[in-house]
Amino acid sequence: MPLLLCLFLFSCSTAPTTEDIKKAESHNKRGASFLSNGDLNKAFVEFQEALKINPENKETLNYLGYISYRYGKNKEAVSYYKKALAIDQNYSEAVNNLGVAYAALEQWDEASLQFKTALKDPTYRTPDLAYSNLGFVNYMKGEYGEAEKALREALVRNPVSARTMYVLGLVYIKLDDDRLAIDSLMKAIGMVPDYVDAHWELANIYLRSGDKARALKHFEVVAEKGEDAAKVRNASEHIQNLKYAY
Repeated sequence: MPLLLCLFLFSCSTAPTTEDIKKAESHNKRGASFLSNGDLNKAFVEFQEALKINPENKETLNYLGYISYRYGKNKEAVSYYKKALAIDQNYSEAVNNLGVAYAALEQWDEASLQFKTALKDPTYRTPDLAYSNLGFVNYMKGEYGEAEKALREALVRNPVSARTMYVLGLVYIKLDDDRLAIDSLMKAIGMVPDYVDAHWELANIYLRSGDKARALKHFEVVAEKGEDAAKVRNASEHIQNLKYAY
């Protein structure tokens, strides 16, 4: 074990008392409540308070890693997840989340390793997430066959994951199979009607194939619901061009 890590782990003056653990758990519960309501700032404060009282709580560290990831502070997220895993190396939720943070840093091989590690745990409660994440990483690495395989495994375990179905659609686009791509993307939209990225991909597939009416329909959703300014602008331009084509 590296010297600095040893110093960190053993720098606590005293172990938390039973009362301290209860106080920390109270902060954790409040933090989780704020997090479920989308209030990241208040959640972060509560988890930091919990960590001060009980720095050996792996759940607290996992929560802080997640919030750091949401803030775009992916290196900090990695640090929190690693601290959680130093406490419990078999904490598969943190293993999967560490993979997500590595993926956000575009460290694809490290991300892939974490997802595969999580999947080795027979007690891991949400293997569909790790399979879906692994599929996305394989897609980003250009390993489309492996991506399809992992995403199919995810869908066996959770057949109503719009995100997994969307990524599968992206894989089929890369494999030049528009029929399967359309099928996957339409299923994603069936689960989440305003799935803008799926509408965007469908619009471009139909545009390439010359189906202007369907392309127009999906571009209109992107223009109305999209949050990516470039895509909204691009969709609006396509809409104007397609309308003039009639």
